[in-house]
Amino acid sequence: MKPIQWIASCCLLFSLNAYSHEGEIVPVINDDPVTNQTLDRDMFDFVAKTLGSGKMASHMACSLKTRVGREQRKFSSGSEWVEYLQVDFNSTGFDGGKRTSFKIPMGARYGVKKTPNQWSAIGEDIKIELGDSYGHWIRFAHDGQGRLVLLQLGNDLSVNPCARR
Repeated sequence: MKPIQWIASCCLLFSLNAYSHEGEIVPVINDDPVTNQTLDRDMFDFVAKTLGSGKMASHMACSLKTRVGREQRKFSSGSEWVEYLQVDFNSTGFDGGKRTSFKIPMGARYGVKKTPNQWSAIGEDIKIELGDSYGHWIRFAHDGQGRLVLLQLGNDLSVNPCARR
């Protein structure tokens, strides 16, 4: 057996081991906040203010711009005001300067937890899931003093992290 075939076999065997004999999935360790709340006015404003400041901790090497938008849209059920937070992210070079942009609607699902980290001792970790077909999400942690200490954006297909200096 060639080395590449052996490696592929081990990977396949490992992935099959993720299932127990009863067909249940063995849980994977995930420290993301559980997104079990709906983004209401107060939390929407807090997220818009925290992300809108664009203040990155000194170890962060990316840029983030946000703006709140409100538009009247016409649907088959009639006109409706739609409120969202436009997010424009640029990884600024470590991966070729990848840019990501999407809109977080009022009513998206989110989760929050306080968590220790090496940059600010303790911070608040927030994850917002848009609920769209691609599974877009944003996860960030702030230090409680207006600076972001962690930032990741992604979807079911890719993850765009903010690099550390």
